[in-house]
Order: sequence, then structure tokens, then C-alpha cells
Amino acid sequence: MMTATIDLARLLLEGYKDKAGQEAVTERIRESIHRELRLNAELATEAANVHAREPDLARALLTEMPLDMFNAVSASGLPLANIFPSAWNVADDPPSTYSERLKNIEKVSELVERAYHRIRIQQIRNQVGQIKDPRSIGYLRVLLGQAAKATKPSA
Repeated sequence: MMTATIDLARLLLEGYKDKAGQEAVTERIRESIHRELRLNAELATEAANVHAREPDLARALLTEMPLDMFNAVSASGLPLANIFPSAWNVADDPPSTYSERLKNIEKVSELVERAYHRIRIQQIRNQVGQIKDPRSIGYLRVLLGQAAKATKPSA
């Protein structure tokens, strides 16, 4: 898995070095991150829906969330702020239960990074067997949904 991430990171970096290729690579990264976030948002929604009656299934769904594209972008050293430079404001679409946690996120790049960090935190909790309040899964679901919306490529 690590080799695939490094190979993908190299490919992204090589394409990005060429000025003419920067926009094409940036667009591919945006689309790939968006697809990964959208899938993870759906998995988080499913996990939140089954958590009470099937906690093992919920944990499995969260553990299997892919991080490949985010890890490749991170390994390449490409700044997320250049890939997702747009401003973001929770007031644009406020999920009231979590608005306090989201209000200090100012850029789409920060939202994307927070979403992936929360995925990884949840996955580590699952690995070590930490039982977490279902609100944590709810927050992850909202965060991923917001990130998927914010990264949606313009038509």
C-alpha cells in the first residue's frame, strides 16, 4: 500500500512540475479527492445509521474508508491550499448541531484536511477498540458531507 501511495505521489509531483501540466494535475486531484470524500461520506452515513444495532458493521465501514488520494497528495508535498484555494464558511450551509465545531474553518483546503484527519482518528479508535460516542460518527458524517459538497467540481 505504501509503495502505491509513493508511486502515485511521484506521478502527481512530476505532472505538477511542468507548468503546462499543473492545471490538469490539479483538476485530476480535485476530482479524485471529491470522489474519495463522496464515498467516505456515504460510508459514514451508513455507519451512523447502523451504529446502534450493528456496531461491528459500523466500525468495519469506518475502518475501510479509503485515504489513498489524500495520502498521495500529502506524500507528494503538494499544498492543499493550492489545490482547493476557495474560501469556505459554515454559514453557507449550517449543520446546526456541529456549527460550533465548523465555524473556525475558513478554506476548503482546511475542511478537506480536517475531514481526512477525522477519518484517520476514527480508524485508529476502531483499531485500538475505543468505544466512542455516536456523536463522533455524526460529526464525521457531517464533516465528510460538507467536504464532498465543497470539493464538487464545477460543471
